[in-house]
Parts: sequence; C-alpha cells; structure tokens
Amino acid sequence: MCGISGIISRTEITQARIQEINTALLHRGPDAQAVYLNDSKTVALGHTRLSIIDVSVQANQPMQVDNGNLIIVFNGEIYNFKKLKALIEAGNPAIRFVTNSDTEVILYAFKKWGMAMAEHLEGMFAIAIYDKQLDRVFLFRDRVGKKPIYYFCNHEHFIFASEIKALLKHPSVSQSKEIDRQAIHEFLHLGYIPEPKTIYRSIRKFPAGFSGEVWKNLSFSFKPYWKPEALVKPKSNNLSELEIKNTLHNKLRSAVEKRLISDVPLGTFLSGGTDSSLVTALVAEQSKGSVKTFSIGFKESRFDEHRYAAQVASFLKTNHHEYILSEHEAAGLLETYLDHLDEPFADTSVIPTMLVAQMARKEVTVALTGDGGDELFLGYGTYTWASRLANPIFRAAKPGLDIGLRLIGSDRFKRISHLLDSVKPQHQRSHIFSQEQYLFSEYEIRERLLKEPLDYESFRYQDNSQLNELLSEEEKQAFFDLKYYLKDDLLVKVDMASMYHSLECRCPLLDHDIIEFALNTPFSLKRRGGVNKWILKELLKEYLPDSLVNRPKWGFSIPLAEWMKNELNYLMDFISPSKLETTNLFKTDYVSNLITRFKHGEDHLYNRLWAIIVIQRFLNQHA
Repeated sequence: MCGISGIISRTEITQARIQEINTALLHRGPDAQAVYLNDSKTVALGHTRLSIIDVSVQANQPMQVDNGNLIIVFNGEIYNFKKLKALIEAGNPAIRFVTNSDTEVILYAFKKWGMAMAEHLEGMFAIAIYDKQLDRVFLFRDRVGKKPIYYFCNHEHFIFASEIKALLKHPSVSQSKEIDRQAIHEFLHLGYIPEPKTIYRSIRKFPAGFSGEVWKNLSFSFKPYWKPEALVKPKSNNLSELEIKNTLHNKLRSAVEKRLISDVPLGTFLSGGTDSSLVTALVAEQSKGSVKTFSIGFKESRFDEHRYAAQVASFLKTNHHEYILSEHEAAGLLETYLDHLDEPFADTSVIPTMLVAQMARKEVTVALTGDGGDELFLGYGTYTWASRLANPIFRAAKPGLDIGLRLIGSDRFKRISHLLDSVKPQHQRSHIFSQEQYLFSEYEIRERLLKEPLDYESFRYQDNSQLNELLSEEEKQAFFDLKYYLKDDLLVKVDMASMYHSLECRCPLLDHDIIEFALNTPFSLKRRGGVNKWILKELLKEYLPDSLVNRPKWGFSIPLAEWMKNELNYLMDFISPSKLETTNLFKTDYVSNLITRFKHGEDHLYNRLWAIIVIQRFLNQHA
C-alpha cells in the first residue's frame, strides 16, 4: 500500500516541487520514497511505499521497464498477479522479470494490453503509468473505488495524488481552492461528498472503475471499464438453494485466499458482527497459525460490543486484541482525525476505525475487513423502508401517519416521520438514506436551513431502467449504497483511517466476482423471515454457534449523541450564532431551534447538528 502523486506540466517541474507533494503522503508509505522526472522535466511521478509483497529494494517505485519507456507509480494490491505473470511469460518468453512484485507485472500487462489492462486486474488499485514514447500518462482506478485518486487541472498543470493534502502543496492548487457550495449541500444531505466532487471546485475525484489518459497539452479523457449496472442479469433458476450457498462459500474462500498473499504479518478487524466474523472464520480456516484479530469497545455499555467480538475470537481460537475507548479519549482524538480527512466527513465511525487501525499496526501490516456485506446482502434497515415506501397502501396512508407520528411525541416516531415526507422519484433513494442517517432532507436544507436557498441544487439519482425490472425495492436501495455510500463514505473512511497508521486493509467481500454473484443472488436468499443477510448467516453457522450469529447489528458505531451532551459539548461553539454568521450559510434561528430540541430529548437530531459542526469547523479553518 502506498501514496502516489504526479505532475504533467507545460512548464519545467523542479524535483523539489514533486518531492514536497510526495512527502505529504509519507504516512501512507513510510518504508521508501522516491520521485521520477522525465528528460524534459514536464512529467513527474512520486511514490511513498508501504512494503507488502516483495519487500526488496528492487521492487521500490517509481519502477521502470522496457528500457525505461514505461514508468509506474501504483497504490494497492493485485491479487492475481502471479497468474498474469505466467500468462505474460507464456506469450513472450523473452521477458525476464527481475522482481517478485505485482508492480512489475502491471507494467508488462500494460505493455501487452494497453488501457484494456484494467479489465484483467483483480484487486484494489490506483495506478499512473507514463509512456515515454507516447509522452502520455495513463490513470486507472479499481472497480469499487477502494484506492483514491484526486486530481487538479488548469491551463498549466494536471496534478494528481492519493490525498487532497498532497495536492494542496502545489501553489497552483492552494491558490485556487474555492469552496464548492454544491458539495456543501450534498454533504449536509448525505454526510459525505460524492464522486466526482470534493469540497473544492478545482479538485475532483477520479471515478472508480475508470481508466484515463492525459496528453502533454493537458487535455484528458476518462472512460469506464466496469459498470455494476451491466452485471445485473435476469434471475436464473438453474441453481438450487444449496448450490447457490455452496458456490458463494467457495467464492468467499477464494477471495480470502487471494487476500492472504503477503510477505508481512496480517490479521483481521473483528467487530463481532456477521461480516467481520465470517471473514475471520474464513481466514482462520486457511491459516496455519493463530489469526490476530482486533476490536474496539466503549465504556458506554449500550454501545460496547467488544464482548461479542471476544466470544467470536475465543470460539475461533484467534489471538485477540481489544481496546476500550472512553468518551474523554474520543474527545481528545476527534479533531486530530477530522483534520486528517481533508474535507468535511460526518461519519464518526472513523474514530474507532482509526483506533483499531492504530492498534492493529503494532502487530500486523495488513488487516482484512468485512466491508461490503451490508450493501451486497441487504444488511441495513434502510432497505426495509425502501420496500415500505414503495407499497401503494403504505403510500396512501403516509399523510395521516406522518402527522400522527409527529404528535405522539416519541423521539423515535419523530425521526420516522421524516422518512414519510413526499419526495420526487429522483430524490427517493437519497432521501431514504439521509433520513436513516438522521441527516437533513432536501426540503429541510432548501426551505429551512440555508440562508440563500436559491443557489441550492438537489442531489439527483434515478434508478436505472433495467434495474427497475430486475431488482426489488430493497435491492435497488442497496445498489444506491453500493454506488455512493460504500464508495464515497465507507471505503474513504477505511482508506484514510488505515493509511494514517500505515496499515493496509483488504476487503474480501468486495472481490468483483462476489459483487457480481451477490447482485444476481435471489432476494429470498438475502432476506428471509425478517433476517437480513440470511445466506451469509447460514454460512457463518458452519463456523459459530447460533448465539453468536443471530444478534443485533452495531459495528464500530459510537455513542455520539451522548458524547455531544457531555465531553464533546464544547463543539457546539462552532454552531453558535456568532460562528454561523462568519460563514453566512445557515439560518441561525433554525440551527438554534435544532440545538434546543436536541437538548430537550430529540436525540435523533444529533447527526444534523454534527454535520453543521463539521462544515462550520472546516470553513473556519480553510475558507
């Protein structure tokens, strides 16, 4: 795992300039760093290395092959590199590999297939290859967006890097970092900023599942090589339920086996939930020794799940490590972590994720995670609401039900009442998501929150017409999460949190072969008898007793509502009337009303307030 950066310029690039950008990524790769400059000093590439496969100096980057005509910087892991290497050698016996790294294989794969190379890669990757003969840079990002590429382009430079903080080291970027108001609006609605936007107008996210090329005149083009929509096919009855279950089991075993390739120690994150427990069980099944597992607990007992993780670890006989987090410790860490994230980000589970990464890094360099199981196998309650809201009978009853829930007075019922707001079809998916996340609805942002609602543009997402015919309402809502929430929130969180501590995270459930299989798995095997992720839990029962399989879901969430009323109460100062006036974004009366209601028991408003705190704090520091 690594940090990558690059500059393509009309004017001469100094080594000091690319070195400064590269050094900002040293936490992503503390084992080695180097830069490359072409002869005309118009193309520069930078790399910081976290050594995982072939830890020799020969495998350092930037790496060159083909007499120096192809140069690469690469962040990620290619799990099928040995198969590709054998295929390349069989097609060209004259090729002599000088390392055992996947990096060298990528370069020869590019030489063999060109931009079509990305379709042959299995893994997670952000890749930049400079073709010296063409004088052109080629970019590639993995299918689901595990590894990031941010870029900036003006009439003088095209600049890219693994993190925004590195881009901002270049004066052309730092001098043009105008805030994107539309990104703020989408953040308030979703809690993250979806691709391709960032908080800055001039910086964009290179899209997942795309390849691209940048010419020396700084024109560029991107095109998709993978679209999840194209994977969904009419459901087939060719396989029996048992055959589907066994096929999935084998695919999961294969995905885990590929992700155990490493020349350094590895372990797993274990929350005690279905996904991380299943991944850990599969790792334990294939490992020769005891697996190292890592979990976070909380002193607030309602959120403390570490005992479940410990029980799973005990049953699987892993070498388990746990850390119990207090409210006071979280308060001390929170702002440090927010600063590291580079742009507004409302998902506070980044705190325990960073802490479990820090703990794991003391023992291992690679950790496997359970990310992806909820989106692929219907693990969230959001999906049940998608089905309810699409039901004609339920829709007819919504107006009266909405009023009744608001009048009952229960905090839970008031929260649910927001879900029942009428919205246009292009807003339905994001509305369900935002209300399940306790964030602002489109209506609330436009009509109540913003001082200048006329500049507000709604986030839009329309269900693909083909998916409308092939997927249930629950599956369509999950597909929305796969395209947005997973990629632009959860995977960003894992990448930033793990790389902050120089730890590589691998996600077996997001193997693209498993994604395709899950998208075409019958709905009845994903949810049955009110049980979410039914087929995953059936597989988990082969490793754990029922008592550790069927239990409520928590994951690495934190008790933010409680903390905001106690140790983190000082953060409310960021949304005081005087601070709100400095950014001139929000109506102070409405925000004050939210604060009052929150303090009087409407706990569901905590995430709305948190989102405003995050954006206010960011703008006070950076705008």
